[in-house]
Amino acid sequence: MRILASFQYKKANSTVKKILRNIFAKFGYQISRKTDPLRLAAYEKLFDKATLAQKPFLNVGAGDFWHPYWTNLDFVSDFYGDVQKEVIHHDLMSLLPLPFESNSKKICYTSHTIEHIKENAVQVLFNEMHRVLEKGGIARVVTGPDAETDFRALQNNDEDWFYWDHWYEKPGTFEDQYRCPASSVPLAERWLNHVASPLAKHNLASSEIKFGEKEILAIIKEHGWPKCLDYFGSLCKFDPQRPGLHISWWTHDKIMNFLKTAGFKNIYRSGYGQSRTPLLRQSPLFDSVHPQMSIYVEAVKD
Repeated sequence: MRILASFQYKKANSTVKKILRNIFAKFGYQISRKTDPLRLAAYEKLFDKATLAQKPFLNVGAGDFWHPYWTNLDFVSDFYGDVQKEVIHHDLMSLLPLPFESNSKKICYTSHTIEHIKENAVQVLFNEMHRVLEKGGIARVVTGPDAETDFRALQNNDEDWFYWDHWYEKPGTFEDQYRCPASSVPLAERWLNHVASPLAKHNLASSEIKFGEKEILAIIKEHGWPKCLDYFGSLCKFDPQRPGLHISWWTHDKIMNFLKTAGFKNIYRSGYGQSRTPLLRQSPLFDSVHPQMSIYVEAVKD
């Protein structure tokens, strides 16, 4: 009887799991066991041990990312220090070459990094990504916000688009960044904080110039899109004490133009979890930061 009961229990449990899998599948989700959270098997299927030991995959602006087969490069500071693991320090604003040999990397990935540095530094970074990649190597650039969508939300008075501001409205969540809760200021100031952080009045970052709602709207009217962003961006400076500030703006087309200047020819729009390589289709290891408002672009070195 015990054997029969055990069999019936397992059968019932299997049926429940099957029903749940079918329900989730209808909504586009898949249930699976997390037996290999780092997806090591995918790497070991494609590359031999000697290749993997060289860590030929580069994450620029790695933050809290860690993987045994990846090389992490980041700006080491107190701002990020609590989360960074096995990181090679490199200041992208120095405009110095990346500390790697030419044609030595198979993938260069950077997520939510380029908006924190100036455009000239981004161009140097893309040039260097092209240099260090081997032939056929993939560069994947993820950033946010999508400046075009952000601007459209401002024009439509779409407060709901700026959802992240609500993360910084309760006491204890905003005081190290803002003078007041992030969602308590006019939408134009919230928008400016997202594309040119130091210039927003409620942002604690030091800046010789700060703009309020009326001034922001007047500049937008005077310069139009996207020159108003060029104007605001020209007034931003990199602050090593606050490396998380947004000081440059990006769209798909702008990133693609910078990659073209760097020497890439095969450049294309991508999307969340839509990489050319299966190694970068492994969320949440990749593409996990603000997918709603992010841009995804890839390029292949010829």
